[in-house]
Amino acid sequence: MSQASQKMDLLSAISAARTHMSPKLVTISAYALDHSEQFIRKTSKEICAELKTSEPTLIKFCQSFGYAGLSDFRIDLALALAQNRDKPRFVEPLALDRRQVNQSGKANIGRVAATLFQNEQSLLIDNGSTAEAFANELANVPAMTIMTNGILVAQKILAHGKHTVMMPGGRIRPNSLSMTGPLIQASLQHMQFDTFVMGAASLDPQHGVSTFHEDEAHTTRCMMEASRKVIVLADRTKFLKPALHKICQMKQIDILVTDLASDDPSIATIEAHGVQVISATSKD
Repeated sequence: MSQASQKMDLLSAISAARTHMSPKLVTISAYALDHSEQFIRKTSKEICAELKTSEPTLIKFCQSFGYAGLSDFRIDLALALAQNRDKPRFVEPLALDRRQVNQSGKANIGRVAATLFQNEQSLLIDNGSTAEAFANELANVPAMTIMTNGILVAQKILAHGKHTVMMPGGRIRPNSLSMTGPLIQASLQHMQFDTFVMGAASLDPQHGVSTFHEDEAHTTRCMMEASRKVIVLADRTKFLKPALHKICQMKQIDILVTDLASDDPSIATIEAHGVQVISATSKD
């Protein structure tokens, strides 16, 4: 089975792999399948203490399925649970896990994306780890009026001491520290921004951009409607993941900034939808 196929059906991949795993890895796989919420929400130390195993063994388990470590494995496990046709379950991945995955790639995307903003007067920014990386890079961008539904994004922009920062109304989602709910639509109803900078939980070159929550998808669509241009920031770990709640089609995006390799076949497919793809691959 290819790595891409494993990610699309991780639950089946775990079950199938148990027949040739060592006893310690079988114990971990059983815990991941039978106590998935605890596996996704507990720290690695807590999991290892409960299973009487070591953190290197836990990482080895995740790597056996093609993942760099625990964080990206747990994100895909959460997606697989939600997509399970027999018994779908929603367990939101920890924001900490999402921030741990591909940090250098997200930093590169943030730096490249910030160079695109020299003439805008107003900016709307999504929440999420890549949006936070982008917010870090706005110190050298001319002063703008910026609205975001991400609390950490707002804090990072305020730290630069030059931009006017606003947040929409709504309730706070504790895990992601973001605003959500119908009050956001009311806040944006009579506003128009130059550009919306959007993150993505899942990006499929053919089918578009998706996210974990239905209400988050609705919020993001409202932010798109309040902007003249849409720029998506998506690191390579977001591609070809199981789709949950669709936000938009690729043709609704103006620019994609990504750290996908320049020869990745996804890029040509995305460009065929009329999207400008800007590379943020490391030059090191």
